[in-house]
Amino acid sequence: MTLDEGAIIGGYRLGRRLGDRGGATVFEARQQSTGRLDEITVRAPGHDDEFRDRYRCTAERAAAIGHPNLAAVFDAGVYDGRLWIATQHIDGVDAAAMTDRGGVDVTRAARIVAAAARGLGEVHRAGLRHGDVRPSDIRVVERPGAADLVVLTGHGIARAATDPVTFPAPEQRSGGAVDQRADVYALGCTLYSMLTGTSPDPEATVPPPSRANPWVPAALDAVVARATADRPQDRYPDGGALAAALDAAIETRVADPPRPPRRMLWSAAVAVLVLLVAVAVAVWTVTGRGEESAAPATSTDARSPELKAALWGAYAYVADAFPRLLPVSVDGIGFDELTHCTPVDDGLRPVSLYESARIGRVMCGGNSEPVVGIVIECMADRSRVTPRPADWAVGGERWTRPSGSGQVRWGDYQNTEGARLGRVEVYFDDAARDFCKVQINGRAAGAELHARWWPGAPV
Repeated sequence: MTLDEGAIIGGYRLGRRLGDRGGATVFEARQQSTGRLDEITVRAPGHDDEFRDRYRCTAERAAAIGHPNLAAVFDAGVYDGRLWIATQHIDGVDAAAMTDRGGVDVTRAARIVAAAARGLGEVHRAGLRHGDVRPSDIRVVERPGAADLVVLTGHGIARAATDPVTFPAPEQRSGGAVDQRADVYALGCTLYSMLTGTSPDPEATVPPPSRANPWVPAALDAVVARATADRPQDRYPDGGALAAALDAAIETRVADPPRPPRRMLWSAAVAVLVLLVAVAVAVWTVTGRGEESAAPATSTDARSPELKAALWGAYAYVADAFPRLLPVSVDGIGFDELTHCTPVDDGLRPVSLYESARIGRVMCGGNSEPVVGIVIECMADRSRVTPRPADWAVGGERWTRPSGSGQVRWGDYQNTEGARLGRVEVYFDDAARDFCKVQINGRAAGAELHARWWPGAPV
């Protein structure tokens, strides 16, 4: 019997098909007695009594687990010879989709996987295994004004030996004994894929993610290396231990500030570009180099020319100057949801990524909370940039941070469509960035934009 939208299973009416999970199909489903929207995973028929008993037992044990990073398990049963399990529906974007958009900010990826690992740790403490941890089983709910809610799905489902596994551990590939450390391996591979935008070679030892993404710090390289060690005894013993290691690695980086994350839909991105194109391009004053700062910004010169060209083309030197602000690639997601980064000319019209210009301009869309977009301009000849008088500026100050020093100013302006926007401009003293200017435009007034965005900006 074919299952279609509208079919009734165990008191649930099937909705749209969400995808496949191992040897099963996942549907949205409406609980008829309460109207609650859940998800149902339905296996193909043909399992023996022993597997059916194990399936029900696993679901019952999983239903007893309660954790904010785990999707709740509600019910399980058999319908027309098909085993099914009903679980909590999580209305969020999955980590696979986030990765497909061009990669995830390093710190955010680590935090997402750490949260998933905490949920996985609860599964392990209950004496269960997940069996197929993968990016699409990690759902991220973006909550304005609060941290992401990360929920691991797919646990509580007994799996057959013939079910495909996304990231099989070496002992699984060789037919050896398998325990919860295989889940740790799979979650380590998931972290690798989120950090690099690619999946590791299943037949080889997982390499350090920094080889593919130079912005990955050594602390995260070490976590990935241990989580994906070839021998189970060399890995973290369970999900909880992996979560603790990731938390410690995150603490070694300068913490990102709290932010109100929100995915920017393409229509919003278009609106952002319209707003920014309406902005009059600021005129720069180019002078000789002055005294260099004693604390230059972090450099990414260790990247090969080939990798730089693949990620940012002729604008790699702009990305090198701001590794924690801009995304891994022009198609990625940077600080505070910066997306759709595009090289532009002096009229903010898109230009080729692979043709150099005297002034390298990169425009990225923001999440409108409060940034609608940024424009970074860098002199290709590394000549110094300093601010010149601007009638829109109402405030300014010198700034000093561990990363360097410079000037910041803010104010309000009216674009050609009559909209009132705020602006912040940042200039730099250190030789690693003094040939660049960062301009931030937002819907808030310039003073508010400065107060909300600037204190935690990773520059």
